[in-house]
Amino acid sequence: MPKFEPLNPEDVAIGRGRAAAEARMQYVDAIASSDAGRIVLDRGDRGSTVKRLLGEASKQSGVRIRSSWADDKQRVLYWKRVGR
Repeated sequence: MPKFEPLNPEDVAIGRGRAAAEARMQYVDAIASSDAGRIVLDRGDRGSTVKRLLGEASKQSGVRIRSSWADDKQRVLYWKRVGR
């Protein structure tokens, strides 16, 4: 007979949400470890995706940040904490 275990819904990621949660973790770690940073995109990275993941990580970690592109081609993104 299977064993059922109750879990907190916030701790469970399924489907596409799991992949996004895993991708977001490096952003959460970066925000937690410093007050500012630079993200240099690889060839296959999309600027809109990187900026979205950074924003989601900011909300998840409870840290307000601002970010802006360093170049017109959106290959380098600067971010920093604002407020406390």
